[in-house]
Order: sequence, then C-alpha cells, then structure tokens
Amino acid sequence: MAEQGRGPVAGPGGLGRAATSGVLWLMVQSLAARGIGFVSQLALAWLLTPEDFGIIGLAYTVFGIANALVSFGVDDVLLQRQKAMAFWSAPAFWICLSLGLLGMVGMLVAAPFAARWYQSPELVGLIAALAIATPIKTLATVPSVRIRADMNFRFLAAYNTFEIFALQLGTILLAWLGCGAYSFAIPIPLLAMTKAALFWWKAPPRIARGFRKVQLNYIIGSSTTVFSTRTIIEIINQGDYIVLGLIASHSVVGLYFFAFRFSAQPVRMLAGNFINVLLPAFAQLRTDPQRQTEAALKACRLLAYIVVPFCFLQAVLAGPGLHFLFGERWMAAVPFVQILSLGLPFDAVSWITGSLLSARREFRLALIFAVISAPVFFGVVIAGGLAGNAIGVAVAVALYYFTYPPLCSLLILNRCGVPVWRVMELYVIPFVISACAMGLGYAGSLLPVINAHDLSRIIVIGVVGTGLYPAMLFVLRRNVFDQLAERFGGILGKVRRVSVRGPQPVATGG
Repeated sequence: MAEQGRGPVAGPGGLGRAATSGVLWLMVQSLAARGIGFVSQLALAWLLTPEDFGIIGLAYTVFGIANALVSFGVDDVLLQRQKAMAFWSAPAFWICLSLGLLGMVGMLVAAPFAARWYQSPELVGLIAALAIATPIKTLATVPSVRIRADMNFRFLAAYNTFEIFALQLGTILLAWLGCGAYSFAIPIPLLAMTKAALFWWKAPPRIARGFRKVQLNYIIGSSTTVFSTRTIIEIINQGDYIVLGLIASHSVVGLYFFAFRFSAQPVRMLAGNFINVLLPAFAQLRTDPQRQTEAALKACRLLAYIVVPFCFLQAVLAGPGLHFLFGERWMAAVPFVQILSLGLPFDAVSWITGSLLSARREFRLALIFAVISAPVFFGVVIAGGLAGNAIGVAVAVALYYFTYPPLCSLLILNRCGVPVWRVMELYVIPFVISACAMGLGYAGSLLPVINAHDLSRIIVIGVVGTGLYPAMLFVLRRNVFDQLAERFGGILGKVRRVSVRGPQPVATGG
C-alpha cells in the first residue's frame, strides 16, 4: 500500500547494505556536526559568560525531563510495527500530540518552582520559551519513525546536519545581539516547526484514519515500560546539574555545562547515530537472535575502537587547546573536560546493548537496569559533590560511566551467549591502546622546547597520538584494524562513487 512507503529491506545482503549506507551517511553527518559544533562552541565561549551557560544548563534540567515524559516510548513501539505502520500511525500521532501539550503545561507549571529551587528567577522565562517547543516536537515523531523504518538515513543525515547548523548559527546570532541565555532557547521551537514541516512532507502520516480503542490501549500499555525507562535515564542525565545547582554558583555550573557540551556532544552524537541505524536493523533480525547478537557485538566493537581514542585525544588536548583559543577565560573548565572525557566512552558503548534490548522487546529488563541505576548514580554524585564540590561531581559521573553501563552491557551480552572475555575486550583493549598512544603524545608535548607554545603542543599531541593509535592497533589487534580499514575503505569508496554517479538506490523488498 502506498502509505506504507518502501518495504523493509530484504534479506541479509539488502539489510547489510542499508545499514552500511546508514552508518556512512550518519558518520558524515557526525563529522560535519562536530566541525559546526566546535566552531559554535568557540564563538559562544567568547560571546557568553559562564553564568549564561549555567542558567541554561539549569533550565535544561526541566526541559530534558519534560521531553522524556513526552516521548513516552511510542516511537520504539511503533518501530516494532513497521510492516503495518500505516494502521498504527493515527493513534500514535494523537497520543504523542496529547502528551506534548501536557508536557508544555507541566513545564509552565514547574517553571516558578524550579526558579525558587535554584534561586534563579530568570529561569521562568527560559523554561517558558523552551516549553513552546514541546508539543511542536511531537508532530515529527511518527514521520521520523517511518523514515527510520524505510532506512532512509541519507535524508536523516542531511536534515540533522542542517538542523545543527541552523541551531548553532541562530544561537550565535542571538548571543551576538545580547540575548544571553535566551540565545540557547529561542531557536528550539523555530527549528521544531521546521522539522515537523519537512518530515511531514517527506513521510506524511495518515492521521485521519480511524482507529480502535484496543490500539490505544496497546500503544499506551507497551509504551509505559519504555516511558518509565526513558524518564529515569533522563533524570540521571540531568542529575549532575540538579546536584550542582544546589551546591555551586551559576558560574561553576556554567563551567561544568560548557565542559560537558564540549566533551559529550560528539560522543553522544556518534553513539546516537549508531542507534538510529542499528535499531531498525536489529528489529528486522528479531527472528534470528544469533545474527542479531553478532551484529550488536560488531557494532559495539566498531564504536568502542572509534570513540575511546577520540575521548582520550580530547582529554589530552583540553589544556593546551582551550588555553590557545581563550587564554585564561575558560581554563577552569579544563579539569571537567579531562575527567568527563575519560568516562563518557564507556557509557556510549552501552547504548548499543540498550538498543538490542529494545529490538528484542525486552523493555522490562531495560527498566530494571534503569531503576537500579538511579540510586547508584545519585548516591555517587551526591557523595562526590559533598566531598569535592564541582570536581567531585565530575569524578563521580566519570566513575559511574566507567562502571555501571559496562556492567549492564556485560550482563546483557552474556545473557545472549557472548563470553565475558569478548565483552571485556570491548572496554579494556581500546582503553589501554588509547591511553598509551595519547599518553605518549601528551608526554612528547611536555618536552622543554615544545612545552613553551600551546600550538606546538597541540600539533605534537595530535600527530603522535593519532599516528601511534592505528600503528599499535595494527600490531596488537590486527583483526580489528583490518575491520576498521575495510569499513572506512568501503565508506571512502562509496563516497567517491556517489560524488561521481550520484546516490544509488538501496535494495528493498516487495
């Protein structure tokens, strides 16, 4: 039927080609986004103060939790029904829109309480500006699921790159005009409207189709577990800001927020893009759990050997890099960048095992892991805050990422039949190789002649670290080196073919 769009990818070959194409497009988008985000971060660091970053970071604690409540998990449930999505689009759309409106009202009600909680009256206006975007964002939920089910990742990558560019450009322009913390909030509802319009044009849902009460009950019932899991995870994601908002000044919160954005955005963007590609692919492999598990393990390995060295490089470049760009202005943020960069990759790898649970519809198990994680996270972060204020919070967050998410991944994959040693290899080997390569680069930058200039230190760290890592990988883990070389060689070849002949169609069934 026409409204269903393209059918699911047929067979292992078609699915593999579609997934590889998705990784290609979304990795290109990640690189573009990293470049755009880096330039934007530099501009905003000059135009705004740590207090501005701190206030918007506190406002995001309300916005992030509200958006987790709004998402409710409808998209995950709908993705499991991709073969009959046309019959489920209408109830899913109206549920999402209703929740979006409730979320907006909830944020408006919560705004004065948050302002009093954080002793920041300016939060009322900021939260109100962000609240407007909440129902608008839900308009794109159903079209987005349909685009992902069709595995049209080229369109998603193109739009995501545009959205990142527009968001950063709008934020910089508003900061230049003197809008302060509002520079972060005002573009969000405008871009939400843009996304809704473009996604409806690309994959219009049939919202006028009749539906039965049993469909509503199924979606709400199936989504409740996902909703609970997402809400807990989002509360954890905002937990460090909540604790800091109570024990530290706006300036210190701003330094932490700046550091977290600087260190976490590229890692989480890359991991999130992997999930966008892999979750539909995992769902199509639901009848073949062995292939599904092997696909998840390969994806974890690929992500680990990419993201761990990147984070180590980010950590060793933080000192000379921020000093070269800003002088002493943001040097107080360097310890936060270094500490967080060492913990974040261990969290990113676990996202793939989480998507494996979703693809297998094991939502209750994911909820159990989330429920256990909340007291662990807040216990560690509160203890860190009491012991060492903001630095203590950063250390606590890094320790949590370093331990709990890998433990969850170990339990999930071992439950699927993967030996413990294969899971541990995903964390231990990339960590050791990255620490040696980037550590030697950092040590080289401390030589007397080089240490006198930030730029020379940056060059030495970059050249030595990024040169030693693949060389050590070639010697110590030749099979992984060959897999990465084959994957990226295929990507480069595909880019050349696309540039010469234009994009090729993805093999589809039906």
